[in-house]
Amino acid sequence: MIDARSVLLLWFPDQAGITGGRTREPAIFPLRLKGRKGLEVHILMIEDDASIADMYRLQLEHDGYKVTVATTGEIAFSTLSGSAPDLVLLDLLLPDRSGFEVLDALNERFPNHPPVVILSNYGEPSMIDRGRSLGAIEYLVKSRVTPADISEQIPMWVEQGRRGGRKES
Repeated sequence: MIDARSVLLLWFPDQAGITGGRTREPAIFPLRLKGRKGLEVHILMIEDDASIADMYRLQLEHDGYKVTVATTGEIAFSTLSGSAPDLVLLDLLLPDRSGFEVLDALNERFPNHPPVVILSNYGEPSMIDRGRSLGAIEYLVKSRVTPADISEQIPMWVEQGRRGGRKES
């Protein structure tokens, strides 16, 4: 039987100092996460599967990010109207519309929206091409990345968005 500590070390490998057999130096989160102005990095995760959302939210919050989870496209639009996240993690299969429809509507309703990273179970080349053509700065297949992988790339994506590196549709 697996104990709770073993499960936590699977999801938070940096606490054990190892990941997949590789050693890792502990991250200095306050220096990595705070921008030049010392602002907190806010992530909007649009994901309807509660267990997946919790898995990513736990890792990201552990790493010092502020995370808001929206379970539908409409909740995401309300969230964007009320606050300005630094990055959007977008699933493609949502209960009220597809992630592609959400991204298309983001482009129309919020022309200066934060960078969007698609995080999906679908990895077909045509879907990846479609996501990128709609302006996603990255398209990742959930089975090929871990929450820790995502967390490590967030500073780069946020900086890319601040520099205006988001593709325009």
